[in-house]
Amino acid sequence: AYGRSIMLSFHAVYSAGGIVGASLAWAGAHWDLALWVSYLPVVLVLLPAALVGSRWYVDGDERRAVPETTKGERTAGGLKWLLPLCLVMTVAYIGDSTVSNWSAKYLQDVLGSSEQLATVPYNVYMVTTLLGRAIGDVGVRRFGAVTVVRVGALVAAVGFAVVAGAPGAWAGMLGFTLLGLGLCVLVPQTFAAAGRRAAERGGPGASDAAVARLNVFNYVGFLIGSPLVGALGDAWSYRGAMLVPMVLVLVTLVYARSFAAEPDRYGVGHERARTADVGRGGNGL
Repeated sequence: AYGRSIMLSFHAVYSAGGIVGASLAWAGAHWDLALWVSYLPVVLVLLPAALVGSRWYVDGDERRAVPETTKGERTAGGLKWLLPLCLVMTVAYIGDSTVSNWSAKYLQDVLGSSEQLATVPYNVYMVTTLLGRAIGDVGVRRFGAVTVVRVGALVAAVGFAVVAGAPGAWAGMLGFTLLGLGLCVLVPQTFAAAGRRAAERGGPGASDAAVARLNVFNYVGFLIGSPLVGALGDAWSYRGAMLVPMVLVLVTLVYARSFAAEPDRYGVGHERARTADVGRGGNGL
């Protein structure tokens, strides 16, 4: 472990990629470009970059075979402690998939925006996600992961409420802005807590299994979120559908203590100065 919070900064780079993608979508809508015109340059740039970057995916000492004793340590104590984090991961991706799949349709069909303006909310969401993650590690070091997660959940809930009650497109974009600031901290801190707590319970190699299991629930959330909002929107109303992820994200408040560092690691009552993220022995997310 690195001995300090770093996971939010890593995820900020992912957000930067989302901003570029959303900007390309806006440009395609603005100039009425064919899809291949937007996709081809991205493939030509990113595919070689991914192949070159894969050389650094694994450290030299991680290539060694895992001892049998370490494999046994991974299952020590079971994984019941991981379930609250899995739930938070699911909820976070329900919120994220709601924004990524329905923000444009919501702005255009419900709030009456133009097609071009409807591409902006996701870009705004990703920009505020980037900003929140860029400074989020400072907040974790100063106030602790529990406080940061609680504040993020509350801000996200307010964002969904603003979107649901927005009288027009610009008010809706304010809501999506708040969603970016709120949701941005949940996923990185969930990965960080899982990797840290697994290492504390089962040794350095246990982080890999815990983070891999946790990562399944990002797909669960994404698969639930988009169809859920769409079904509720068609059967009821899209404004009402936005209230469902609002309620779900508030569930995070119940399980926020799961993000705290172990007292015996940093001292009783101490959780903020050395909030460690997944380092060596983790999967490097």
